[in-house]
Parts: sequence; C-alpha cells; structure tokens
Amino acid sequence: MKIKLNYDFSLTRANVKDFAIHYTTYRENIFFRQSWERRIAIFGDDTPSYWLLLNGRRIGGVCLEPNTLWAFFIEPPFTDIYLVLTWLKKYMIEISDSTKPINAVGILPYQSEHFLRLGFQPIETRRIMIRPTEKFDRIDWETDFVIKKPTSECLEEIAQLSYKAYLGPDSIGHPTINTIEQQRLELEDYFNYNKEELLQQSSCLVFDQTNNKLVGACLISIWEDLPLVYNIVVDQNYRGKGIASNLIKHALTILKDKYEVIRLFVTVGNAAESLYYNFGFLPGIEQITYGLPCKE
Repeated sequence: MKIKLNYDFSLTRANVKDFAIHYTTYRENIFFRQSWERRIAIFGDDTPSYWLLLNGRRIGGVCLEPNTLWAFFIEPPFTDIYLVLTWLKKYMIEISDSTKPINAVGILPYQSEHFLRLGFQPIETRRIMIRPTEKFDRIDWETDFVIKKPTSECLEEIAQLSYKAYLGPDSIGHPTINTIEQQRLELEDYFNYNKEELLQQSSCLVFDQTNNKLVGACLISIWEDLPLVYNIVVDQNYRGKGIASNLIKHALTILKDKYEVIRLFVTVGNAAESLYYNFGFLPGIEQITYGLPCKE
C-alpha cells in the first residue's frame, strides 16, 4: 500500500531485510560496526521502515512513526533532500500528536541544513569514538587512592558520584535526564547485563583512602560483541589528577587480552571529548537529533 505525500512522492512499507541492506549501503558506517552482518542486523522485524518513492521509483528510505523519524537516507542519482523532506514533514505533522515535538534522530551533517531550513531545531549532537586496546606497562595511581572492582553493592555510591559529576555545565555529558533515580536505573541495567569477568576486571572504582570517598569510576560494557565505555566519571573536586586517564589505561590494558578495540559514545561539546581524542580515540561522524517544536 502506498502513502501519497503529493502527486510525485510517496511512501511504501519496506521489507526490513531489504531496507537494512540499502540503509547500510547508502549510510556511512558511523558506529564503526566490524562486519557487514553486524551492520545489517540492527533492524528488528517490526521496525516501521519505508521506501521513499518518486513517481514509483525508489529514491531512499526512512523509519517513522508518529512524532519520530530516523534512519533517513537518499539513494543516487536522486539528490534533492530538501524537496523530499518538505513533503515528509507535512506527512509527519498529519500523523503526529500536535502537542508534542516531532523528533528527527540520527541526522548526518550533510543532511542538517535541510532540516534547519524546514524549521527543525538541533537538540543534541552525538558521535561514536573508537580506539585499539593496548597494554600499558605502568599506571601511576597516587598513594592516596585505593582501586577496587565495581560490584552492585556499590551501586548507590556510583549513582551519587555520577549524579553530582553531571551537574551544571557538565550536564552535556549525560544524554538522558540526570536524576538520582535515573542513575540508579541505568546502573541496575548495567550490573544485570554485564556479568562477564573481564568486563568487571576492566572496570574500576577509585576511592580516596583518607576519607573512603568514591572519587572516580569507569564501567565497561559489551555492545554488539565489542567493549564499550558505559560510563566514566570523576568527582569535580578531584579532576586534574590523572584519574580519568588512568581509568582508560586500566580498561585498555585488561581488555587487550581478548578484544582488539573499544568504543564509546560522546556528546559533542562535552569536555571529555578532548580527553578521548588526545588519548587516541578516532571520532566518528556526528549524529544530530533535531526537533520540530509542537504548536502552542
């Protein structure tokens, strides 16, 4: 069944596997996925994927549901992104809840100007970074610090540290709402789904032994069969002492026994981005979330 956008443009539901193949072909490998099989396995059977058609001929694809669109791509030789988005925007307004914004997720830099011209406003810019693992012969912790392996018994301490670390200007580093409750929920998920011994060994908690206060934490998880920096935080009063660098060195050293690379997500503009870059992490292409404000 075709959904008419205007006399020329239309949408039709896509076979998910075929959609994944075209998406993977025409979108850059922004997540540094390591194989073709891994790249096309990202869509579930119920993903609302659609072909974009011009006079019945496929020109690209998009995933959409009321108030959200994502996985937008265009196929050569078609190039007029603005024109197709003009009609796609009108359709999204028709099917969406007018009291809520319409979000466009995972928009690439070369697509951005067209969303801006159509009244979408940038909300957040994220990217993936990647680096080979490496064994460091020496990690110099100050004598006042005690290093421990994270356990679920430390969940509340880690939640409090993370919450305070992302307050004020540092809030840009936390992509979701920063509350104690949210931090607890995220940590519960972490400890429930990351039980591999090597992940626990490569993760690390740093305590100030003078007062037994938790001042730094790095949690390593698995995402798509490769390690991911789930979270890394340092108490604001203990920054500049090399704690974050040592946490990264520790993770890279332990993981080298099994894994070749490690990835992380970072919000563009977060101070940690420069730390990762200076540590040899390669930045991927930016992915921008745009919002079309709801009507008052």
